[in-house]
Amino acid sequence: MKISTTAVVAFALYVHGAAAAPNVTAVPIGTSCTSYPGYDGRDAGPFIGIADSTGRPVDGIAVNAAYYVDGSHRYGYVIAPAAVPTRNITMRCSNNTLQALLNMTTGGEATWENLVISGDPTLEGALGFGFPEDKYPNIPVTPYWHFIDDQQVPGVFIGAADSTTFGFVDNWAGVAGEYYLLRLLGTDKFTRWELDKRDTIGFLKVTYAD
Repeated sequence: MKISTTAVVAFALYVHGAAAAPNVTAVPIGTSCTSYPGYDGRDAGPFIGIADSTGRPVDGIAVNAAYYVDGSHRYGYVIAPAAVPTRNITMRCSNNTLQALLNMTTGGEATWENLVISGDPTLEGALGFGFPEDKYPNIPVTPYWHFIDDQQVPGVFIGAADSTTFGFVDNWAGVAGEYYLLRLLGTDKFTRWELDKRDTIGFLKVTYAD
């Protein structure tokens, strides 16, 4: 089944003057790891995620992570730095699940954590990790192909709930500098917030790590 993922946000972007991603048709590939880079017969990776089709200088820059602590619980968001970062997060697909290698304990070894879309409406479709699920189940992230006028766009794109269009929400935080939070758009659950003129939309594409 093919699903258009950009029409629902086109008007908001027009109003705010933000660059619009191309009008693609997203086709879910399934939950298997076979479509990800580096598939070895069971798992896939390592690979990275890069910002794509935002119309901003962030295009082609690999995503990173912003960590937060709530009491003893550590969680965080996938972010797209506005400038090329000194490091980025490594991803893989294991057990049919997209994961990232993350520092979940201060000074400890990095561990593989599942990447998800938060089901908490107050987080507005945020892409991240470690979100609590006591009230709102998280939404698994899955791979998609993109088509424009029935022609397949090279690469594999990340999405969930039949959407691959992310709002890139401009943010700034101390030593992290300027970056974009990634929030999934395109379904009824994730369209009730407004984009600012400093925000844009785009996609998250996976590619081989250097």
